[in-house]
Amino acid sequence: MFTGLIEQVGHLESISDARFGRELVISSRLSSELSIGQSIAINGICLSITDSYADRFSVMAVPETLSKTTLGDWKSKTPINLERSMLPTARLDGHIVQGHVDTISTITKISQQKDERIYEIPIPEKFSGLVVPRGSISIDGISLTIANLFDLKISIAIIPHTFHNTNVSSWQLGTSCNIEFDILGKYAARQMSIHLNSE
Repeated sequence: MFTGLIEQVGHLESISDARFGRELVISSRLSSELSIGQSIAINGICLSITDSYADRFSVMAVPETLSKTTLGDWKSKTPINLERSMLPTARLDGHIVQGHVDTISTITKISQQKDERIYEIPIPEKFSGLVVPRGSISIDGISLTIANLFDLKISIAIIPHTFHNTNVSSWQLGTSCNIEFDILGKYAARQMSIHLNSE
């Protein structure tokens, strides 16, 4: 479980085919604090550490992960948001993020509003009930607040700190992002569906 507060931006050193999927080697100053088997969120994808060294670590991505996330499109030196799993004693400063990507979407509009950058992202219709204005959403593993909701698009406002300390600085028109909707909204929608179907 994660909070969506990015600890560091690492970089993809290599990606290679392996027996059960693809192996990724990522450079990061967090590497020396990681252990084999630990979970880490990589651009919002929960993966397990398979090897760790002083300045880099490895993870394995299975075909299911490759098919449902942007991971399969990453290239060498791709900037990657990293967050270790939360501690039970830590403040939940973001929101509950599982690292289970629901869908992929692309940035369709970027604008500037005072000190904030505004990004517009379409939401597939089947997930439209999981987004609300001022609600939480995880985009590439970053806990963000939905600024506005119109039709099937959301807008999010990025402050300078987030821009400079995550991979948002690499986002452009057409950039694909991993999207995870708020787990509380998912449970509410599920309960409502069961209630309606039982009537």
